[in-house]
Amino acid sequence: MGADRMKKIIAAVDNSAASRPVLAMARAVASALGGTLDVVHVSEDGDETARASTQAAGAALRTLVGDPTEQLELVVAHKNVVALVLGARGGLGGPRPAGHLALTLAGRTDKPVVVVPPDAQPPQRLHKVLVAMEGTPGKARALQRTIELSTDAGLEIVVVHVDEEIPSFTDQVQHETEAYAQEFFARHLPGAPQARLELRIGVPAIEVLAAVDSLHPELVAVGWPHAADASRGAVAREILERSSVPVLLVAVT
Repeated sequence: MGADRMKKIIAAVDNSAASRPVLAMARAVASALGGTLDVVHVSEDGDETARASTQAAGAALRTLVGDPTEQLELVVAHKNVVALVLGARGGLGGPRPAGHLALTLAGRTDKPVVVVPPDAQPPQRLHKVLVAMEGTPGKARALQRTIELSTDAGLEIVVVHVDEEIPSFTDQVQHETEAYAQEFFARHLPGAPQARLELRIGVPAIEVLAAVDSLHPELVAVGWPHAADASRGAVAREILERSSVPVLLVAVT
């Protein structure tokens, strides 16, 4: 593949120990997508820790100067960049509020943004991705691209759909579930590659997090709406705050 078409995965690291899981996750994403890793740091308080962590990971650090949001937005806008990986800037233990930088960038780019908790332990290789989906056509189409990308990477895909109840098609629960799964994929993901549907009943964020605990994915994908409403993405925010694994924010317009 020519340099002009090479996929790039950007790892945006800060000058703290939280850069280590970011680098590990970015390397795993790059391996899965067949891309190259580009590590950047926007200097605000030096780059000693960022540089040491990057060298320990066997990569080279590119240091930028300026406003972090503006600088990273320019980097991600490059046509070869396919994903951005950065830290959640949360403390160890307890809820981990996603940082302003991560959410701002996720709201300004159509490219996937992976937010990594500071206590995450990413594997060397990704094997399973959990896709949290609400049953609306716009969100389904946005997440379909993630499903296709995951399929190309050879990942196991589990789509978790939370509803109040499973519609009744037959007298047998097993047949009802299968019928619902077939209708769901036909309606919301026509032509999408094969993926397993996990049906959950209850509160969306709670059920998605329960699925993370039981299914053990290395990555959770969820839609992140591009809207001015301050309350946007309530489900995604709760998943970000409580997920022990990295969360992939996918733009939904």
